[in-house]
Amino acid sequence: MPVFDEAAKRRIRYQTRRGLLELDIVLGRFMDKEFQNLSDEELAVFVDILELPDQEFLALVNQKEETTDARFLPLLEKIRGA
Repeated sequence: MPVFDEAAKRRIRYQTRRGLLELDIVLGRFMDKEFQNLSDEELAVFVDILELPDQEFLALVNQKEETTDARFLPLLEKIRGA
């Protein structure tokens, strides 16, 4: 399990800048409300989610598609709720 120091968290923050305005808005709210409270385990899953293409990520957030990765579900709920 990786441990995320402040430098790693800054890199993750940078990765949340996406090409879709809708995704930027949702992630901006999530980052403001929830990011600092995430555990290292949740951060590792978040990094995996951020590797998804923008369209797929947005579809998961908007519940237009379902993920096959059960690890994503709790974090997607947090993103949606922010």
